[in-house]
Amino acid sequence: MPMVIERDQRMYEPNGSDPLATGPLSAALGSAHSERPSRVITTKPQLPISDQELRARIQWGHQLSSHFELLYDRISFSEKRAFNLLESLEIAYSLIFHFTHESFPDRLQVYAIDQRQPALLGRTVRPHFNLEERAIYLVESSSQNVQAELVELLTHGMRIARYSRHYGRTPGWALLEDGFAIFLSERLSTQPEVFPFYGAEADVIASHLYRSNKETLVSIWNMAHHSNAHHIILAGAFILYLGDTFSDDRVSTFSKSDYAITNDTFRTFFGGTLGDLEAAWQQHLPLSLLSLTEEEQDVMVQHWDRAIDCRRHY
Repeated sequence: MPMVIERDQRMYEPNGSDPLATGPLSAALGSAHSERPSRVITTKPQLPISDQELRARIQWGHQLSSHFELLYDRISFSEKRAFNLLESLEIAYSLIFHFTHESFPDRLQVYAIDQRQPALLGRTVRPHFNLEERAIYLVESSSQNVQAELVELLTHGMRIARYSRHYGRTPGWALLEDGFAIFLSERLSTQPEVFPFYGAEADVIASHLYRSNKETLVSIWNMAHHSNAHHIILAGAFILYLGDTFSDDRVSTFSKSDYAITNDTFRTFFGGTLGDLEAAWQQHLPLSLLSLTEEEQDVMVQHWDRAIDCRRHY
């Protein structure tokens, strides 16, 4: 007689109780599954690149004007676009000179790069002024136009003699210089969205920073270097307030101080110590926002927050 193997039909019935599904083994498997960490995809941070290595990786185009030598990423920028950028540099030069009456000898080198260039894959490049090379690096990205920091960086370049004497050396001068460069960028830039406010009202962003960071200008003014972008943004908004309150000409003269920027310096130019002036500004901020609804302010802050994200630790 052939052997008959009897099968327990409960194992195949949809609603049957499966001993493997309810036994100790199932419990152990279920516990292991529940304790297994969820898979998280993390992006590898981009690494900084030196200016020397950057120059070696890019194929450069070359154009000259009266005051500039422009070297541009030939793959990312057409000749016509490079010419337009050179024209913008010359216009900015004239406008800044009107305020400061300061300039540089010969031509200033300007590099124009696109962060998305394949040769820069995995590397991060940020707009900056290189004092040792006497060169400006302008960078375009998916979120920022190549001209977004043009006036700010060119201000440093045109004040290069004063910058090299005082920046990071004379107490209080670094934040004055950074704030003044932002002041000129807001006053002179022809672009709608430039660093660091990206179209938002400066007082709106200053109010937001005071609420979120709790730092004051008095507490940060004498730092030699400001790695936190929020510091120079706050200083820029403050210098804009001084210009609106006392005149742009007085701010421009103030920016040429060749000594430590102390309470006496502020008192000489603006009639009060830094603490007095900051307190007056803080009282002014709520009044300056009355023309905007809370919703309009929130939209500005959210837009600014997205735009400034790449510069938070610069």
